[in-house]
Amino acid sequence: MQVLEATSTVQFDIWDLDISGVSNSTDNGSFSYTILQPNPKIGSVLQITLPREVQAGEEVSIDIDYSTSPTGQAFSWLNAEQTAGGKLPYMFTQCEDINCRSVAPLQDTPSNRITYSASITTKAGFVSKMSANETGVTTSDDGYTTATFDCAIPIPSYLIAIAIGDLEYRSLGARVGVITEPSQMDKVANELEDMGDLLDAVEEYMGPYIWGNYTIIVLPPSFPMGGMENPLLTFASPTIIVGDKSQVYVATHEMAHSWTGNEITCQNWENFWLNEGFTVFVERHVSGEIHGEDFSKVAALLGNTSMY
Repeated sequence: MQVLEATSTVQFDIWDLDISGVSNSTDNGSFSYTILQPNPKIGSVLQITLPREVQAGEEVSIDIDYSTSPTGQAFSWLNAEQTAGGKLPYMFTQCEDINCRSVAPLQDTPSNRITYSASITTKAGFVSKMSANETGVTTSDDGYTTATFDCAIPIPSYLIAIAIGDLEYRSLGARVGVITEPSQMDKVANELEDMGDLLDAVEEYMGPYIWGNYTIIVLPPSFPMGGMENPLLTFASPTIIVGDKSQVYVATHEMAHSWTGNEITCQNWENFWLNEGFTVFVERHVSGEIHGEDFSKVAALLGNTSMY
């Protein structure tokens, strides 16, 4: 493997981003940059030229001024009529697998783990949530709400997530809770009331849960997946809320991702099966501990049948 000792350029993945400037926050100097198109089907490359060669291990501060596009691959926009409560519009992101490059300029690969902080400002009445710890919410006199977030644990970029709409949080225990539209809260909370026990069971098998709280947000019906393991904010389809808790295994699967996929991540998309394979293994082991070995075996049979 070639080890890069020094470089005078840095590259970021971008997709439908409008770059308006690149600078150094330390001395306010501007950097020259070009946008390359090696494969437009998966975005572009923002290549920034540094004023000098930078050695391996040296830190460089780069400020990129940009705006996203309403048609960015990561974003889904719903009008009020498309939500369960019909009160406010709704926006959510889905960054897996390479869609986070339409949210921000970054090196969009699982092998690059990052921390992030963010500030989201909306009209008052909207609630913003992210796959990070919420550090504050303020409302200004002119009718805008600003929520701030911080993710101090390094994650792959595909785990950055945003949801904004008519949202409500309810605690289901010491470190677990759910978020959904107010009109759906009672049935969502009833369906997922055993989340604390599930998290305890996974933790007993896998070791300490490092993320603090565990929260599931149940999205509108247009969410295209059963679940998405964004840390601190697991996305779940409302199709898991069926009234008899028979789909709660989805929550067990996403919890298991907190260890296999989020804490430890595959190096590249070619090996993404490792994230899912180990997570399914943990899910079925824990399900067997809770519901009995026969339950786990039936789940394995159904999984193998769908695979074949």
